[in-house]
Amino acid sequence: MVKIMTLALNVSRLDLLAALALLQNVAAKKGTMAILANILLETDQDGLLLTATDLEIGIRCRVPAEILSPGAITLPAKKLFEVIKETEENQINLSEYENFWIKISSKNSDCRMAGIEADEFPEFPDYSEHKMVGISSLLLRSLLDKTTYAIAQEGESTFNLTGLLLEKEIMADDHVLRAVSSNGHRLALMEKRSEEDLSDLVMDRVILIPKKGVQELRKLCDEAEKVFLGIEEKQIVFKAGSFILVIRLMSDDFPNYKSIVHSVNETNCLEVERKKLMNSLRRVNIFADDRFSAVSFVMASNNMTISSQSMDYGSAKEEIPIVYNGDPLEVGFNGRYFYESIQLMASENIKICINKKSPCFIKGDDDRGYLSMIMPMKL
Repeated sequence: MVKIMTLALNVSRLDLLAALALLQNVAAKKGTMAILANILLETDQDGLLLTATDLEIGIRCRVPAEILSPGAITLPAKKLFEVIKETEENQINLSEYENFWIKISSKNSDCRMAGIEADEFPEFPDYSEHKMVGISSLLLRSLLDKTTYAIAQEGESTFNLTGLLLEKEIMADDHVLRAVSSNGHRLALMEKRSEEDLSDLVMDRVILIPKKGVQELRKLCDEAEKVFLGIEEKQIVFKAGSFILVIRLMSDDFPNYKSIVHSVNETNCLEVERKKLMNSLRRVNIFADDRFSAVSFVMASNNMTISSQSMDYGSAKEEIPIVYNGDPLEVGFNGRYFYESIQLMASENIKICINKKSPCFIKGDDDRGYLSMIMPMKL
């Protein structure tokens, strides 16, 4: 079918690039529907509306634009982002021609890109803004930064651990948001008091956000000082600035982490300078086994020795001063897990409680609300 030119507009390169930077990551890289690798561009009275989805996550953004002729088309997300990124001019013109081709032009350059008809693009999920609650972006960033690292990779553990658990708790006048992640061998928990009233936020069931959705939400937190959050039957919705992010919730349950946290034995604890331990772990981890990253921790009075050994490459050992009054103890841990647990902390000194047959836990005075747990391993 031959189609006369419809969509035509002028748009700021920087505005379009900022939107595409977020949307192109959501567009499906693989799948049976080729159109999911595209971004939908459509005009309305307020400018240019951009949409991407992989059917699990949908993201939409409105960009100011001079609309010369209304229309809609879908274009390859990755290629469109690359073209706009490499364009040097401040203003860009997009014009649609026959058979769903688009010309992208600026003052000194132009290119042509094949699109797909907009009618084939999936509809954006319906959502309600009626009961959305505003939350500080700083609070949300803190929750995500301290827990995302411990989410299980696909195939690493059971399905219900490949997401992030989000909870709220209201105690008297304190409204708390909590994020929890685990891969079965480690657990990260972060909770923060919210200045906003969370009473209207309905969280009467397990709210489990898939890892890709968590990663996209983290990027969204940089777009505005406040993120508006709404929870619906099968999805969670976030609004920040001109962006709307809709994520399909996972349907599985999450392990009873509270019984694990409450069972931790706070005896046999030590204090250590966080950066000194972190730097030593970074060096020792070089020689740790690639699969399990096994590192030996030997605690004695005011001294800890960490070591690793590789049959192929060699070994490493470091001694670190600690404050410790317990009995001598040797235990193994995944060195990479240990490093990741303390890397994001802010405390100068951290407290580590280690017992040979139960999870060790890590926390610090300047990381209020944060708790990391790691299971010991056989050496």
